[in-house]
Amino acid sequence: MRFIFFSEGETQPGHTHAHRYRELIDEVILAEKVGFDAFGCSEQHFAIGTASTSAPEVIYPYMMALTSRIQFIHLITPLPKKINHALRVAERLATEDILSNGRVGLAVGRGNTTLALRAFEVDPEETKAQQMEGIEVIRRALSNDIFSFVGEHYKIPPRSLTPKHVTLPYPPIMMATSSPQSITAAAHMGIGAMMGGGYSGFASVQRSAELYDKELASAEHVYPVQAQKVAVISGGMHCADTNEEAERWAATLAHSVALSIDAYERLSKLSADYGSLGKIKNIDFKNERYLFDESGSFIVGDVETCTKQVQRFVDMGIDALALRIDGMPHKELMKSIELFGKYVIPRFKNLRSVVRTSNAILADIRAARPAHYAEREAFENAKAAAGTVDGAVRNPAASA
Repeated sequence: MRFIFFSEGETQPGHTHAHRYRELIDEVILAEKVGFDAFGCSEQHFAIGTASTSAPEVIYPYMMALTSRIQFIHLITPLPKKINHALRVAERLATEDILSNGRVGLAVGRGNTTLALRAFEVDPEETKAQQMEGIEVIRRALSNDIFSFVGEHYKIPPRSLTPKHVTLPYPPIMMATSSPQSITAAAHMGIGAMMGGGYSGFASVQRSAELYDKELASAEHVYPVQAQKVAVISGGMHCADTNEEAERWAATLAHSVALSIDAYERLSKLSADYGSLGKIKNIDFKNERYLFDESGSFIVGDVETCTKQVQRFVDMGIDALALRIDGMPHKELMKSIELFGKYVIPRFKNLRSVVRTSNAILADIRAARPAHYAEREAFENAKAAAGTVDGAVRNPAASA
């Protein structure tokens, strides 16, 4: 299991974006220190009351210079052509790959707010086709010295991408998915799928994971397969000293969730291709027990509770969790990152490295004693029997 720290730099009223960005830098440095595998933020434009990360390609190189191990993943880059031309995405990705020494990844999407789509004059009916062509353009540009493409939205004559990335075959690529059709498309392309995040429950995530595995196995792939199933904990992760404390702070995330619900529902009415987002209106977001325990979009609690919730994703074969750690005071976010990194992540990386209590160790020692004594008795009996046979061989007359 890989753990991705996911933030959108949510900035509280009265705060400044400048100060929030400096806090976010400290959070990423701490996340690397305590064992998170990657950091990612989404590219969100003109967001109101939530995200402030409109230019991850600028944020990342600064953070890359301050870190040495943690990976940086674009979660996600919208691929409508008027927002991000696919060739610019490929150029930026290759540049970041060089600057980070191979520590960058890309997840793409269609754009999920009317605020952004309308501002950039994007037709919602065209985002799906533009995304699919864009993925193909990016992979051709990264895979071939000389490449070209002809489609409905892109017509690119033979060109050679500059600069050349360092990761082979190229940095990992994923796609945001919200329907069986998009999960199937990701599997058929052999790229990763970001799934869940829709508050529809663990069973929904399980079905998505099973569908991805089935379609991946049955498809023939042209490019190197970069398969991975990433569950998005979009509601939020908050780890605290007690369940009560964690839930008290996590309740403040409801405002951000409500904003996303409204945005998704409005978008679902603009195009049939976004129709799956409309299902979110059926979720009771006032039911905290459902949200925290069963929605599959929150991980909230003390160390033991968070560990149990992560295990549910492990059991269904999820490869990575994108944990949204945002929307709270910086002090609380730092505490959550540290607790989760120090006491939850090691249990899924190297369980034997986790120091247990003396009582637990002594209990296991006591439980192992009967088997040890039985093994020792069997050894002594075998040794004695071997000695008797050996003596008879050396002195046949005595045995006669």
